[in-house]
Amino acid sequence: MSAEKLVKETKWTIGVSLSVSLALFVTWVIFETTEVSFTDNKAFLALSLIPFSAALASFLKLTKIKKNPKRIVSETDERLVAEKNEADAKTLKVLQGVLFLSYLGYTFIIPEDTFSSIAWWITLGILLFSLFAPFIFRQMMKET
Repeated sequence: MSAEKLVKETKWTIGVSLSVSLALFVTWVIFETTEVSFTDNKAFLALSLIPFSAALASFLKLTKIKKNPKRIVSETDERLVAEKNEADAKTLKVLQGVLFLSYLGYTFIIPEDTFSSIAWWITLGILLFSLFAPFIFRQMMKET
């Protein structure tokens, strides 16, 4: 990946993330000022923080690249990309463990919610997705 392409992609990420964050924040402000209760209005404020955080991380990445253009090598060097992918895989394994423990904890701590609570089903669904998604994505990558 060329340096220009990486910088352009990072700028797009910042723009899109800030737009989504701003839209969610404005939605929260509108609902709060008009006293419209769609759901708990704080949810829009909380959701606006996720794309804002992604934009901030991309901005920090962009400033590091602009300060030190040699840093672009760390984004394109195959060995460093392989290390990053390995770290991402280990992170996924840790998150899968946390999801599994939270699923077991929820099931054993609140057994009356098993099969009846939406939170139990969501926890199970996310756990199963985290277990099967790597295989599905790997198969999709092989087909293309």
